[in-house]
Amino acid sequence: MKKFLFALMAIAAAMTVSCSKPADKNDDSKEPEGPKFRIATLAYTDNWWSEATTLSVETAEWWDTWYFTYDDQGRVIDVDRKQEDHPERHWVFSYDGSTVTVSQKSDNKVIMTLTLNDKGVCTALKDEWDETAVFEYDATLRNTKITKEGELRSELSWRDNCLVSWTKAKENNRLRTFTYANTPNKGDLHAIYSEAVDPPARWMYETGLFGHGPAYLPKTSVWDDDKENGSSITCAVDENGYCISETKTFPVDNGKTPTEIFKITWEEIK
Repeated sequence: MKKFLFALMAIAAAMTVSCSKPADKNDDSKEPEGPKFRIATLAYTDNWWSEATTLSVETAEWWDTWYFTYDDQGRVIDVDRKQEDHPERHWVFSYDGSTVTVSQKSDNKVIMTLTLNDKGVCTALKDEWDETAVFEYDATLRNTKITKEGELRSELSWRDNCLVSWTKAKENNRLRTFTYANTPNKGDLHAIYSEAVDPPARWMYETGLFGHGPAYLPKTSVWDDDKENGSSITCAVDENGYCISETKTFPVDNGKTPTEIFKITWEEIK
């Protein structure tokens, strides 16, 4: 309960910012003192198909959860959704130089093969259908462009280390734009990323293999051609400043507020 009271206080203090002059997240000398954490679980819920007219972390009746396991080098080696009816949703990561193989633990089927650059971020992802997506990054290791099978899929625009827009090339370069609160993204979450290519999905971005996320936590998300149906995003943080929930709400429809929530837990890096 204390954590959520603290989180509410943090939300109240948040204001919209343009991400001007954020701390350089790649410079450890500028990081605040204190323990460092990495993601332990990522959970999702929504009320799109339920009778609930509103939704919150406290009232959610179900969660779809991804559990992350790391090796001694801090690399993700296992992600498990722990769904007995879907044993294929348990993935194992194997590292061999610049190659990362992601396979289903239940049958060892390879579903993704990643190629890493010398900075340890994914520059190419071959999926289970043998299609390859290529990722480009800026100097801060933030994704700026995605192509798949040689075709442009998305261009990402950053300002002061915050992702302000991305395009969906296959839909006539449809544009999605974002604004941010003044809350630093201490855990380097990818609450905002280009969804023009799947895989990778959200849980894959949180493995740390796709560069850095925005420097701050998001506040709004809207398609440029559908602004009246944009979403507001409220992020709560714990006593260490790490995001513990992202609540995305859409305009009220027939008395219902459609809502999507991600809940995050963290483990201390020893």
